[in-house]
Parts: sequence; structure tokens; C-alpha cells
Amino acid sequence: MSQWETLKLGRVAAGVGVSLLVDALGDLSGRSLPFRAADVAQPEILAGLISRGALTQVTPTVSIKEVKRQEIPSVSSNCHNLVLTIEQQGESALPDSLFVKLPMESLATRVFMNVIRSWRLESHFFRHVASGLPLRTPITYATAWQGSRFFLVQENLHEDPGVHLFTNPDMMAGPSEQQVLACLDTFARLHACHCGMERSDQEQILPLDYHPFLSPVLGAVSRNLNRLALRPCMIKRPGYIPEDIARSYRRTLRHWDALLQHWFSGPLSLLHGDSHLGNFFVTGEEMGMLDWQAAHWGKGVRDVQYFLIDSVPAQILAVQERQWVDYYIERRAHYGAAVDTEQTWQDYRSFTFHTLMTIVVSIGFGALSREQDTLMAEILSRAVAAVQRVDYPGWLDEFLS
Repeated sequence: MSQWETLKLGRVAAGVGVSLLVDALGDLSGRSLPFRAADVAQPEILAGLISRGALTQVTPTVSIKEVKRQEIPSVSSNCHNLVLTIEQQGESALPDSLFVKLPMESLATRVFMNVIRSWRLESHFFRHVASGLPLRTPITYATAWQGSRFFLVQENLHEDPGVHLFTNPDMMAGPSEQQVLACLDTFARLHACHCGMERSDQEQILPLDYHPFLSPVLGAVSRNLNRLALRPCMIKRPGYIPEDIARSYRRTLRHWDALLQHWFSGPLSLLHGDSHLGNFFVTGEEMGMLDWQAAHWGKGVRDVQYFLIDSVPAQILAVQERQWVDYYIERRAHYGAAVDTEQTWQDYRSFTFHTLMTIVVSIGFGALSREQDTLMAEILSRAVAAVQRVDYPGWLDEFLS
């Protein structure tokens, strides 16, 4: 790590520490955002949050008489998710059931999520970006970000009979071919929406400051997280990453700047960024998407390979992979944003490193439940199989030569 990067990371860590301290002191005076589930589930506090962060879909004058927590499991590795039933006074401004996303109470998780700014990004996304997309995202009634904390109040998708949500067992089993094609069609619509837009116009929609790789601050953070996570990941999951793949991983990071220039050159689209099956939901005949904590500008095929590799068992993907990538290319042309077939496949090969590095960081630095740990181990196996199957080390040799 360079001296300059060390300085930047130190400043980021110090800034996060100050935010956490200010919020803790603000709890004493009531100036900080409440983030504990027991507090937010109180009628007055919930109504106050909704009024404070209300979007145009809901009047700011919300009066809540009673709140009850539903026993609906909503697993997340970085947020505390609540499903609440509310009783309102007077004319109802909201549905009777709400989904509320809050920071984890774990201090380590709050530090990490503030360093990578994911909560701030998701709040910005649902306030300013979601309504302009050509696919369904959860209706958001209120959201705000302050200091080290945020909240998100959305529709409870469990209450919609036309919606099907995917779970960890679905991720393990993998989607049906019909579901795969529906997801690829959704990607094509999403990626065609802003493709070719001037960078200055993209900046107005989703600022570069949120970009996980190109932001001056987050770029240094992501590079060093990727570098530092490999060893603890290999210790936690011995035998999962062969040494030749580990060497390619380290070699990639040594040439990181050149690879960033390649990965993020040319016409860029708005990406979901964490596009596995669990972040899709069936809505009628189409697919919607949730959990936009990693949205950024990039090449659309990054979403495609991330989805296929994370969501489809390796032995099934090995048979269908090129065919499904070609289907995505076909749908891109259908929506008026054609891409070159061979270049897209080569980009697919190169972006398999992104899927591997993401799961390496998740395992290397994550504190996961037993259920999540089992799924993460399976995804790590799928990611390693993918970089071997498409010969990412060979692609890297070609690129660097």
C-alpha cells in the first residue's frame, strides 16, 4: 500500500469514527437518527422518521397509533430488517404493513458499511434514481441518511400476492431456465436505459462519489479490502482457492489501475452491482430488483456474469453459459443498445474476477450466520469454478501482454 493510500484510508477511518461518536452523543439529546429496532418500532418514532424522510408517494403528516412487529425472517448480513404492521389515526397515508431497513446494531458492521458508504448510496438511490428505471423496485415511502445512520421505509412485498421473493435455499438450488431468461431480459432493459449517456449526465443521476472502484476515496478502500481479504478467506475456507487462482488474484491487484481503465471504459450503463438471484423478485410476468447498495456505472455484462455465477450451480452453468450470455446480447439489441458479441464475451471472462473478489471479501471480513456461511461457501466454489472454466488467468495474460 502506498503512503498516499495509507493516508486516505486513515482519513476515511477517522471520519467514520467521528461520525459514530457524534451520533452516540446525539442520542443523548435526541438529534441522531434512531437505529435500534426496539426504538423504531414505537409509533411516535416511526411516524417521525417517515415524516422526516418522506418521498412524494406519501404525505409527510403521518399519524401512527400502534406498531406490531411481524415474525417474518428477513436475512441480511449488514442491515436489521423489520416487517411492521401499523394502525394509523385518521385517513390512512400508508399501507397497513411496512418493510423497514435499519443499520445493524453491531459496531463492526456499522464501521464497515460506513467505510464503503453502502447505506448512504442506497438511501440516495431510492430517493433520486429508482423512479426512473424501467423495472419495478420496492415502493419507498421514506428514507434519509445522517451521520453514520440511515433508514428505509418501503412496501412490504410479502403482502403482494403477485410477488415471489427468493431465499437462500433458492440460491442453493438455482433458478429455472425461465427465471434465468427473465432476469437476463431485465438486465438488458436496465442496461439499455442510460447506455451511452454523457458522463456529466450520469453524474447528475448517480454521482461518482458513490462508485466502489472509481471514487477517489472508495477506490482506495476497495483495492485494499480486496488485497487484505484473500489470506483470511483462504484460512477460513482452506482448499477452496487453488494456488494458481490465488496467484492470478494477487497479480490482478498488482495491475489494478490498468484493469480499472479497461473495465470502466466505453459506453457505461447503470448497474445493480450485487445482482444475484436473492436480489430479484418475481412481479407478474417480469422481474423486479431490490437491495441497491452497490449500484454504479459500468459495463452491463458485469451484472450478467455476477448473476449467473452466483446464482446457478456450476455444473448447470457450464452447459448453458455461452448460450445465456448470447441471449442477453440479443435482448440488448432488442432494447436499442446493441453490444458486440465477441467483446461482450471477453468482458464476461474478465469480470469473473469481480465475482471472485466480492465473495473473498465477504468471507474474509464477514461475520456470518451458519445459514449464510453455508451459502457463501457454495458461492465461493462457484466463483472459483467460473474463473477456471472461462480461463480468467489466460485472459489476464492476454490483456497484460
